[in-house]
Amino acid sequence: MRTSEQVVKEIHSALGDGDKQGLRNTAALLEALQAWPACPVIHIAGTNGKGSVCAMLSSILTAAGYHTGLYTSPFLQTYRERIRLEGIPLSEEKLALYGNETLDAADRLKTEKGYHCTPFELGTALAFRSFKAEKTDMIISETGMGGRLDPTNAIDQPIVCGITAIGMDHMQYLGNTIGEIAGEKAGIIKPGIPVVCSPQETDKAIQVIRHAAEEKGSPLILMKKDQIIHAETDSHGSTADFSINGRAWNNLRISLPGDHQLLNVLVVLGIVEEIGRQGYRIPEDAVRDGLAHTFWPGRLEWSGNILMDGAHNAQGVAAFRAFVEKQVKDKRRVLLCGVLKEKMTEEMLSGLAATADEAVTVTPDSPRALPSEELKELLLQKGMKAASANHLKEGLETAQELAGEDGIVLATGSLYFIGALRNELGLKP
Repeated sequence: MRTSEQVVKEIHSALGDGDKQGLRNTAALLEALQAWPACPVIHIAGTNGKGSVCAMLSSILTAAGYHTGLYTSPFLQTYRERIRLEGIPLSEEKLALYGNETLDAADRLKTEKGYHCTPFELGTALAFRSFKAEKTDMIISETGMGGRLDPTNAIDQPIVCGITAIGMDHMQYLGNTIGEIAGEKAGIIKPGIPVVCSPQETDKAIQVIRHAAEEKGSPLILMKKDQIIHAETDSHGSTADFSINGRAWNNLRISLPGDHQLLNVLVVLGIVEEIGRQGYRIPEDAVRDGLAHTFWPGRLEWSGNILMDGAHNAQGVAAFRAFVEKQVKDKRRVLLCGVLKEKMTEEMLSGLAATADEAVTVTPDSPRALPSEELKELLLQKGMKAASANHLKEGLETAQELAGEDGIVLATGSLYFIGALRNELGLKP
Protein backbone atom coordinates (compact mmCIF):
# COMPACT_ATOMS: atom_id res chain seq x y z
CA MET A 1 0.00 0.00 0.00
CA ARG A 2 1.32 3.43 -0.96
CA THR A 3 1.95 6.02 1.73
CA SER A 4 0.34 9.44 1.38
CA GLU A 5 3.64 10.81 0.05
CA GLN A 6 3.82 8.03 -2.53
CA VAL A 7 0.21 8.70 -3.56
CA VAL A 8 0.96 12.37 -4.21
CA LYS A 9 4.18 11.55 -6.05
CA GLU A 10 2.37 9.07 -8.30
CA ILE A 11 -0.39 11.58 -9.03
CA HIS A 12 2.16 14.20 -10.03
CA SER A 13 4.12 11.68 -12.11
CA ALA A 14 1.07 11.28 -14.37
CA LEU A 15 1.91 14.70 -15.82
CA GLY A 16 4.00 13.17 -18.57
CA ASP A 17 1.74 10.17 -19.12
CA GLY A 18 -1.74 11.69 -18.90
CA ASP A 19 -3.88 11.98 -22.01
CA LYS A 20 -6.84 14.32 -21.56
CA GLN A 21 -9.82 13.36 -23.69
CA GLY A 22 -12.55 15.80 -22.73
CA LEU A 23 -14.34 14.56 -19.61
CA ARG A 24 -14.06 10.89 -20.56
CA ASN A 25 -11.27 9.89 -18.18
CA THR A 26 -12.78 11.60 -15.15
CA ALA A 27 -16.22 10.11 -15.76
CA ALA A 28 -14.75 6.63 -16.22
CA LEU A 29 -12.67 6.95 -13.05
CA LEU A 30 -15.63 8.20 -10.99
CA GLU A 31 -17.67 5.28 -12.32
CA ALA A 32 -14.94 2.76 -11.49
CA LEU A 33 -14.68 4.14 -7.96
CA GLN A 34 -18.45 4.52 -7.55
CA ALA A 35 -17.56 8.04 -6.48
CA TRP A 36 -20.42 9.95 -8.07
CA PRO A 37 -21.63 12.35 -5.37
CA ALA A 38 -24.48 11.19 -3.15
CA CYS A 39 -25.10 14.74 -1.89
CA PRO A 40 -25.66 18.21 -3.43
CA VAL A 41 -22.75 19.88 -5.24
CA ILE A 42 -22.09 23.62 -5.66
CA HIS A 43 -19.80 24.26 -8.65
CA ILE A 44 -17.68 27.43 -8.90
CA ALA A 45 -15.62 28.79 -11.82
CA GLY A 46 -13.86 32.09 -12.53
CA THR A 47 -10.44 33.63 -13.00
CA ASN A 48 -10.05 35.29 -9.61
CA GLY A 49 -12.00 34.90 -6.38
CA LYS A 50 -13.36 31.40 -6.89
CA GLY A 51 -11.24 29.93 -4.10
CA SER A 52 -12.38 32.65 -1.69
CA VAL A 53 -16.02 32.07 -2.63
CA CYS A 54 -15.59 28.33 -2.05
CA ALA A 55 -13.92 28.92 1.31
CA MET A 56 -16.70 31.25 2.47
CA LEU A 57 -19.40 28.83 1.35
CA SER A 58 -17.65 25.96 3.14
CA SER A 59 -17.41 28.02 6.33
CA ILE A 60 -21.10 29.00 6.15
CA LEU A 61 -22.37 25.49 5.40
CA THR A 62 -20.23 24.02 8.17
CA ALA A 63 -21.62 26.62 10.59
CA ALA A 64 -25.10 25.59 9.43
CA GLY A 65 -24.39 22.03 10.54
CA TYR A 66 -23.63 20.40 7.19
CA HIS A 67 -20.81 17.86 6.91
CA THR A 68 -19.03 19.78 4.17
CA GLY A 69 -16.54 18.72 1.52
CA LEU A 70 -14.39 21.32 -0.24
CA TYR A 71 -12.30 20.67 -3.35
CA THR A 72 -9.98 23.45 -4.57
CA SER A 73 -6.67 23.95 -6.37
CA PRO A 74 -3.81 24.53 -6.34
CA PHE A 75 -2.40 23.85 -2.89
CA LEU A 76 0.09 26.04 -1.04
CA GLN A 77 1.99 23.71 1.29
CA THR A 78 0.51 20.21 1.16
CA TYR A 79 -1.59 18.35 -1.38
CA ARG A 80 -4.07 17.57 1.39
CA GLU A 81 -5.24 21.22 1.29
CA ARG A 82 -7.04 20.48 -1.96
CA ILE A 83 -9.48 18.14 -0.24
CA ARG A 84 -11.04 19.48 2.95
CA LEU A 85 -13.69 18.28 5.36
CA GLU A 86 -15.27 21.08 7.43
CA GLY A 87 -12.46 23.26 6.08
CA ILE A 88 -9.74 21.00 7.48
CA PRO A 89 -7.27 19.35 5.06
CA LEU A 90 -7.74 15.62 4.56
CA SER A 91 -5.61 13.57 6.98
CA GLU A 92 -2.50 11.72 5.84
CA GLU A 93 -4.20 8.41 6.63
CA LYS A 94 -7.30 9.16 4.59
CA LEU A 95 -5.28 10.55 1.69
CA ALA A 96 -3.33 7.28 1.61
CA LEU A 97 -6.48 5.15 1.88
CA TYR A 98 -8.56 6.87 -0.80
CA GLY A 99 -5.48 7.66 -2.88
CA ASN A 100 -4.61 3.97 -3.18
CA GLU A 101 -8.16 3.18 -4.26
CA THR A 102 -8.05 5.96 -6.86
CA LEU A 103 -4.67 5.03 -8.30
CA ASP A 104 -5.56 1.32 -8.43
CA ALA A 105 -8.74 2.16 -10.35
CA ALA A 106 -6.74 4.36 -12.71
CA ASP A 107 -4.27 1.54 -13.31
CA ARG A 108 -7.14 -0.79 -14.23
CA LEU A 109 -8.54 1.79 -16.66
CA LYS A 110 -5.13 2.11 -18.27
CA THR A 111 -4.78 -1.66 -18.65
CA GLU A 112 -8.33 -2.43 -19.74
CA LYS A 113 -9.23 0.62 -21.83
CA GLY A 114 -6.00 2.48 -22.51
CA TYR A 115 -7.18 5.53 -20.56
CA HIS A 116 -4.27 7.58 -19.21
CA CYS A 117 -5.53 9.96 -16.52
CA THR A 118 -3.90 13.35 -15.92
CA PRO A 119 -2.88 14.59 -12.45
CA PHE A 120 -5.94 16.83 -12.18
CA GLU A 121 -8.27 14.03 -13.26
CA LEU A 122 -6.75 11.79 -10.59
CA GLY A 123 -7.03 14.55 -7.99
CA THR A 124 -10.67 15.21 -8.84
CA ALA A 125 -11.58 11.54 -8.59
CA LEU A 126 -9.66 11.26 -5.32
CA ALA A 127 -11.61 14.20 -3.90
CA PHE A 128 -15.01 12.83 -4.82
CA ARG A 129 -14.06 9.34 -3.65
CA SER A 130 -13.11 10.91 -0.30
CA PHE A 131 -16.37 12.83 -0.05
CA LYS A 132 -18.43 9.76 -0.89
CA ALA A 133 -16.61 7.62 1.67
CA GLU A 134 -16.84 10.33 4.33
CA LYS A 135 -20.58 10.74 3.69
CA THR A 136 -20.56 14.50 3.22
CA ASP A 137 -23.86 16.41 3.23
CA MET A 138 -22.74 19.10 0.79
CA ILE A 139 -19.81 19.54 -1.61
CA ILE A 140 -18.27 22.77 -2.90
CA SER A 141 -16.18 22.11 -5.99
CA GLU A 142 -13.87 24.65 -7.65
CA THR A 143 -12.71 24.33 -11.24
CA GLY A 144 -8.97 24.13 -11.71
CA MET A 145 -8.81 26.01 -15.00
CA GLY A 146 -11.52 27.05 -17.41
CA GLY A 147 -14.74 25.13 -16.88
CA ARG A 148 -16.07 23.48 -20.00
CA LEU A 149 -13.43 20.73 -20.10
CA ASP A 150 -12.31 20.95 -16.49
CA PRO A 151 -12.48 17.52 -14.78
CA THR A 152 -14.84 18.89 -12.11
CA ASN A 153 -17.37 19.47 -14.91
CA ALA A 154 -17.95 15.72 -15.12
CA ILE A 155 -20.38 16.26 -12.22
CA ASP A 156 -23.33 17.19 -14.40
CA GLN A 157 -26.05 17.88 -11.82
CA PRO A 158 -24.93 20.54 -9.31
CA ILE A 159 -27.68 22.36 -7.43
CA VAL A 160 -26.23 25.76 -8.37
CA CYS A 161 -23.23 27.13 -10.27
CA GLY A 162 -21.25 30.26 -9.50
CA ILE A 163 -19.00 32.37 -11.72
CA THR A 164 -16.62 34.87 -10.16
CA ALA A 165 -14.53 37.64 -11.76
CA ILE A 166 -13.21 36.81 -15.24
CA GLY A 167 -9.86 38.16 -16.41
CA MET A 168 -6.92 37.35 -18.66
CA ASP A 169 -5.19 34.20 -17.44
CA HIS A 170 -4.26 30.79 -18.87
CA MET A 171 -4.58 32.34 -22.34
CA GLN A 172 -2.58 29.50 -23.92
CA TYR A 173 -5.41 27.16 -22.98
CA LEU A 174 -8.56 29.26 -22.73
CA GLY A 175 -8.26 31.90 -25.44
CA ASN A 176 -6.82 35.36 -26.01
CA THR A 177 -9.92 37.46 -25.40
CA ILE A 178 -12.24 37.99 -22.45
CA GLY A 179 -15.07 36.61 -24.57
CA GLU A 180 -13.24 33.35 -25.27
CA ILE A 181 -12.21 32.92 -21.63
CA ALA A 182 -15.73 33.72 -20.41
CA GLY A 183 -17.07 31.09 -22.79
CA GLU A 184 -14.84 28.44 -21.23
CA LYS A 185 -15.85 29.46 -17.69
CA ALA A 186 -19.54 29.48 -18.70
CA GLY A 187 -19.07 25.86 -19.78
CA ILE A 188 -19.99 24.81 -16.23
CA ILE A 189 -23.58 26.04 -16.76
CA LYS A 190 -25.93 23.05 -16.88
CA PRO A 191 -29.43 22.82 -18.38
CA GLY A 192 -31.95 24.34 -16.02
CA ILE A 193 -29.44 24.79 -13.15
CA PRO A 194 -29.33 28.32 -11.67
CA VAL A 195 -26.07 30.23 -12.07
CA VAL A 196 -24.98 33.12 -9.84
CA CYS A 197 -22.55 35.50 -11.53
CA SER A 198 -20.29 38.14 -9.99
CA PRO A 199 -20.29 41.70 -11.38
CA GLN A 200 -17.86 41.69 -14.30
CA GLU A 201 -15.34 44.28 -15.46
CA THR A 202 -16.42 43.97 -19.10
CA ASP A 203 -19.80 43.84 -20.82
CA LYS A 204 -18.42 41.14 -23.13
CA ALA A 205 -18.03 38.66 -20.26
CA ILE A 206 -21.62 39.28 -19.16
CA GLN A 207 -22.92 38.90 -22.73
CA VAL A 208 -21.19 35.54 -23.14
CA ILE A 209 -22.42 34.22 -19.79
CA ARG A 210 -25.97 35.45 -20.44
CA HIS A 211 -26.00 33.78 -23.86
CA ALA A 212 -24.75 30.49 -22.38
CA ALA A 213 -27.42 30.58 -19.67
CA GLU A 214 -30.16 31.30 -22.20
CA GLU A 215 -29.01 28.44 -24.41
CA LYS A 216 -29.19 26.04 -21.45
CA GLY A 217 -32.45 27.42 -20.10
CA SER A 218 -30.64 28.20 -16.85
CA PRO A 219 -31.81 31.02 -14.57
CA LEU A 220 -29.05 33.67 -14.44
CA ILE A 221 -28.71 35.60 -11.20
CA LEU A 222 -26.40 38.49 -12.13
CA MET A 223 -25.12 40.30 -9.06
CA LYS A 224 -24.53 44.06 -9.25
CA LYS A 225 -22.15 46.34 -7.43
CA ASP A 226 -25.00 48.55 -6.19
CA GLN A 227 -26.18 45.60 -4.08
CA ILE A 228 -23.29 46.52 -1.77
CA ILE A 229 -25.17 49.18 0.17
CA HIS A 230 -22.43 50.24 2.57
CA ALA A 231 -18.99 48.96 3.46
CA GLU A 232 -16.24 49.86 5.90
CA THR A 233 -12.94 48.13 5.22
CA ASP A 234 -9.79 47.79 7.26
CA SER A 235 -6.52 45.90 6.91
CA HIS A 236 -8.04 42.70 8.32
CA GLY A 237 -11.48 42.57 6.70
CA SER A 238 -14.72 44.45 6.13
CA THR A 239 -18.08 45.20 7.70
CA ALA A 240 -20.78 45.68 5.09
CA ASP A 241 -24.49 45.84 4.26
CA PHE A 242 -25.92 44.05 1.22
CA SER A 243 -29.29 43.82 -0.50
CA ILE A 244 -30.05 40.47 -2.15
CA ASN A 245 -33.44 39.89 -3.77
CA GLY A 246 -34.99 42.53 -1.56
CA ARG A 247 -33.50 41.03 1.61
CA ALA A 248 -31.21 43.19 3.69
CA TRP A 249 -28.04 41.59 5.02
CA ASN A 250 -26.79 44.24 7.42
CA ASN A 251 -23.61 44.55 9.43
CA LEU A 252 -21.94 41.42 8.04
CA ARG A 253 -18.35 41.02 9.20
CA ILE A 254 -16.12 39.55 6.47
CA SER A 255 -12.82 38.11 7.64
CA LEU A 256 -11.15 38.04 4.23
CA PRO A 257 -9.53 41.45 3.57
CA GLY A 258 -9.84 43.53 0.41
CA ASP A 259 -12.58 45.45 -1.39
CA HIS A 260 -12.67 42.73 -4.06
CA GLN A 261 -13.93 40.29 -1.44
CA LEU A 262 -17.15 42.30 -1.24
CA LEU A 263 -17.88 41.23 -4.83
CA ASN A 264 -17.13 37.64 -3.86
CA VAL A 265 -19.54 37.94 -0.92
CA LEU A 266 -22.25 38.97 -3.40
CA VAL A 267 -21.78 35.62 -5.15
CA VAL A 268 -21.81 33.79 -1.83
CA LEU A 269 -25.03 35.47 -0.67
CA GLY A 270 -26.62 34.89 -4.07
CA ILE A 271 -25.84 31.17 -3.78
CA VAL A 272 -27.02 31.05 -0.16
CA GLU A 273 -30.33 32.63 -1.18
CA GLU A 274 -30.71 30.22 -4.11
CA ILE A 275 -30.05 27.02 -2.18
CA GLY A 276 -32.30 28.33 0.59
CA ARG A 277 -35.03 28.72 -2.02
CA GLN A 278 -34.42 25.07 -2.94
CA GLY A 279 -35.14 24.03 0.62
CA TYR A 280 -31.70 23.75 2.21
CA ARG A 281 -31.71 25.32 5.66
CA ILE A 282 -29.02 27.94 6.26
CA PRO A 283 -29.83 30.11 9.30
CA GLU A 284 -28.77 33.76 9.24
CA ASP A 285 -26.49 33.15 12.22
CA ALA A 286 -24.60 30.54 10.17
CA VAL A 287 -24.05 33.07 7.38
CA ARG A 288 -22.78 35.65 9.83
CA ASP A 289 -20.56 33.21 11.68
CA GLY A 290 -19.26 31.63 8.47
CA LEU A 291 -18.27 34.92 6.86
CA ALA A 292 -16.71 36.23 10.06
CA HIS A 293 -14.51 33.15 10.52
CA THR A 294 -13.49 32.16 6.99
CA PHE A 295 -9.78 31.45 6.73
CA TRP A 296 -8.20 31.22 3.30
CA PRO A 297 -4.40 31.15 3.54
CA GLY A 298 -2.20 33.17 1.23
CA ARG A 299 -4.89 35.65 0.24
CA LEU A 300 -4.12 39.01 1.85
CA GLU A 301 -2.86 37.08 4.86
CA TRP A 302 -0.85 38.81 7.58
CA SER A 303 2.06 37.26 9.46
CA GLY A 304 3.59 39.97 11.61
CA ASN A 305 4.64 42.76 9.25
CA ILE A 306 4.46 40.47 6.21
CA LEU A 307 1.40 40.68 3.95
CA MET A 308 1.09 37.63 1.69
CA ASP A 309 -1.13 37.40 -1.35
CA GLY A 310 -1.14 34.79 -4.10
CA ALA A 311 -1.93 37.33 -6.85
CA HIS A 312 -0.60 35.68 -10.01
CA ASN A 313 -2.18 37.62 -12.87
CA ALA A 314 -2.87 41.24 -13.77
CA GLN A 315 -6.35 41.27 -12.23
CA GLY A 316 -5.10 39.77 -8.97
CA VAL A 317 -2.16 42.19 -8.77
CA ALA A 318 -4.52 45.12 -9.37
CA ALA A 319 -6.67 44.02 -6.41
CA PHE A 320 -3.56 43.59 -4.26
CA ARG A 321 -2.27 47.02 -5.22
CA ALA A 322 -5.66 48.63 -4.48
CA PHE A 323 -5.68 47.07 -1.00
CA VAL A 324 -2.12 48.20 -0.28
CA GLU A 325 -2.76 51.78 -1.39
CA LYS A 326 -5.91 51.99 0.71
CA GLN A 327 -4.88 50.23 3.89
CA VAL A 328 -1.10 50.68 4.28
CA LYS A 329 -0.39 53.73 2.14
CA ASP A 330 1.57 55.51 4.89
CA LYS A 331 3.92 52.61 5.58
CA ARG A 332 7.29 51.93 4.04
CA ARG A 333 6.73 49.04 1.65
CA VAL A 334 9.17 46.48 0.25
CA LEU A 335 8.01 44.03 -2.40
CA LEU A 336 9.14 40.41 -2.04
CA CYS A 337 8.21 38.81 -5.31
CA GLY A 338 8.42 35.56 -7.26
CA VAL A 339 6.44 34.80 -10.43
CA LEU A 340 5.95 32.15 -13.09
CA LYS A 341 7.31 33.02 -16.52
CA GLU A 342 4.11 32.49 -18.51
CA LYS A 343 2.09 34.63 -16.10
CA MET A 344 4.18 37.76 -16.51
CA THR A 345 2.41 40.31 -18.72
CA GLU A 346 3.17 43.99 -19.15
CA GLU A 347 0.07 44.87 -17.14
CA MET A 348 1.06 42.57 -14.28
CA LEU A 349 4.62 43.90 -14.28
CA SER A 350 3.42 47.51 -14.13
CA GLY A 351 1.12 46.64 -11.23
CA LEU A 352 3.90 44.97 -9.27
CA ALA A 353 6.27 47.87 -9.85
CA ALA A 354 3.70 50.32 -8.48
CA THR A 355 3.04 48.52 -5.18
CA ALA A 356 6.18 49.35 -3.23
CA ASP A 357 9.25 51.53 -2.82
CA GLU A 358 11.69 48.79 -3.77
CA ALA A 359 11.75 45.06 -4.44
CA VAL A 360 13.59 41.85 -3.64
CA THR A 361 13.04 39.09 -6.19
CA VAL A 362 13.20 35.31 -5.72
CA THR A 363 12.79 32.29 -7.99
CA PRO A 364 9.70 30.17 -7.12
CA ASP A 365 10.23 26.42 -6.79
CA SER A 366 8.78 25.53 -10.20
CA PRO A 367 10.24 24.61 -13.58
CA ARG A 368 8.01 27.38 -14.98
CA ALA A 369 9.52 30.03 -12.69
CA LEU A 370 10.87 33.34 -13.95
CA PRO A 371 14.46 33.53 -12.62
CA SER A 372 14.91 36.16 -9.93
CA GLU A 373 17.60 37.97 -11.92
CA GLU A 374 15.25 38.36 -14.90
CA LEU A 375 12.43 39.65 -12.70
CA LYS A 376 14.84 42.10 -11.07
CA GLU A 377 15.86 43.46 -14.48
CA LEU A 378 12.22 43.86 -15.54
CA LEU A 379 11.45 45.84 -12.38
CA LEU A 380 14.57 47.98 -12.82
CA GLN A 381 13.35 48.84 -16.33
CA LYS A 382 10.16 50.12 -14.70
CA GLY A 383 12.23 52.54 -12.63
CA MET A 384 11.97 50.51 -9.43
CA LYS A 385 14.90 49.87 -7.13
CA ALA A 386 15.33 46.09 -7.06
CA ALA A 387 17.71 43.32 -5.95
CA SER A 388 17.61 39.57 -6.51
CA ALA A 389 18.10 36.87 -3.89
CA ASN A 390 19.68 33.45 -4.32
CA HIS A 391 16.97 31.72 -2.28
CA LEU A 392 13.80 32.48 -0.37
CA LYS A 393 15.32 32.70 3.12
CA GLU A 394 17.85 35.27 1.88
CA GLY A 395 15.13 37.21 0.08
CA LEU A 396 12.92 37.32 3.16
CA GLU A 397 15.74 38.46 5.41
CA THR A 398 16.75 41.17 2.92
CA ALA A 399 13.18 42.41 2.51
CA GLN A 400 12.62 42.56 6.27
CA GLU A 401 15.88 44.45 6.76
CA LEU A 402 14.92 46.97 4.07
CA ALA A 403 11.41 47.39 5.50
CA GLY A 404 12.68 48.01 9.01
CA GLU A 405 10.66 47.69 12.20
CA ASP A 406 7.89 50.02 11.07
CA GLY A 407 7.69 48.94 7.41
CA ILE A 408 5.80 46.18 5.63
CA VAL A 409 6.98 43.33 3.41
CA LEU A 410 4.54 42.76 0.54
CA ALA A 411 4.91 39.17 -0.68
CA THR A 412 3.15 38.28 -3.92
CA GLY A 413 3.41 37.04 -7.50
CA SER A 414 2.68 33.30 -7.35
CA LEU A 415 0.82 30.80 -5.19
CA TYR A 416 3.87 28.50 -5.43
CA PHE A 417 5.96 31.28 -3.93
CA ILE A 418 3.42 32.01 -1.17
CA GLY A 419 3.26 28.33 -0.23
CA ALA A 420 7.03 28.20 0.16
CA LEU A 421 6.98 31.42 2.18
CA ARG A 422 4.34 30.03 4.55
CA ASN A 423 6.62 27.03 5.09
CA GLU A 424 9.57 29.31 5.73
CA LEU A 425 7.51 31.25 8.30
CA GLY A 426 6.45 28.04 10.03
CA LEU A 427 2.73 28.55 9.32
CA LYS A 428 0.40 25.54 9.29
CA PRO A 429 -1.67 24.71 6.18
